[in-house]
Amino acid sequence: MSEFHNLMDNNLFRGRIFFDKSLENLTWLKVGGKASCLYIPKNREDLAVFLKQIDSKTRINVFGRLSNVLIRDGGISGVTILIPPSFSEIEIHKNNKITIGSGLLDKNVSKFAFDNDLGGFEFLSGIPGNIGGAIAMNAGCYGSEIKDIVEEVLILERDGELKSYNNEEMHFSYRNSVVETDQVIIEATFQGKHENKSSIKEKIDAVISSKEESQPSKVATGGSTFKNPKEIKAWELINSSGLSGYKIGGAMISPIHNNFFVNTGNASAKDFEKLGEFVIHEVEKYHGIRLEWEIHLIGDSIDEI
Repeated sequence: MSEFHNLMDNNLFRGRIFFDKSLENLTWLKVGGKASCLYIPKNREDLAVFLKQIDSKTRINVFGRLSNVLIRDGGISGVTILIPPSFSEIEIHKNNKITIGSGLLDKNVSKFAFDNDLGGFEFLSGIPGNIGGAIAMNAGCYGSEIKDIVEEVLILERDGELKSYNNEEMHFSYRNSVVETDQVIIEATFQGKHENKSSIKEKIDAVISSKEESQPSKVATGGSTFKNPKEIKAWELINSSGLSGYKIGGAMISPIHNNFFVNTGNASAKDFEKLGEFVIHEVEKYHGIRLEWEIHLIGDSIDEI
């Protein structure tokens, strides 16, 4: 990564750059190795300059709050870009539209919409992480998804050029979109609907209440571990396979919600991955259904180094 040291010496960038930076305490699961090169941009202009300097063969991974990822113990090679909270500008338009920077937390998007009498965003109160990550994976819960409200997404391509994608061009599907790991979501415009504050609050309270009752809290977890197969919930398959509370190392299947894995205090990324693969095997054995990871597995295992 000497080329990045040289670039920083020339003051080309205004952001912060780190080498061999541990990501363990930044991830929601509290596990994982180091990033060979971690860049936290100052703003979108700074990020565009940075991207233009990176060789086309260099691997790039972009993250927000690291809420739905499992960083393997061997860490991440290439360049890791972390979108900071400063990418959180909000602009409200006529016709109940709002443009939001990708660094804003999902729950704060919901709060802003509530403050401005805009409905349709209530489900975001129950989703961890920031809005950029939610867009990339078409996050959703309680019957709503990002694809239902997003109108346009502004993306920095890996060559540093901005490109606009409409809803159709995003090719949203269940927990997926067209966004690649080397593309950076900068902002998005959403279409809301005018609603009474009391009605919006009632929906938000219902989402928060349901989350508090059905999901583990005050523990290190990465959200939903597996995608839900058609016509059945992943947690139901895991539970009926007799795996509630099952542990490998310091990683455990939450007894509160079986599709959530939690760090009991001393887990490694390998523990979580081994637990996930064991669950996939057992569910397929008992039910003939192969679960797919919803959490993104990134980086190298220790064995691969």
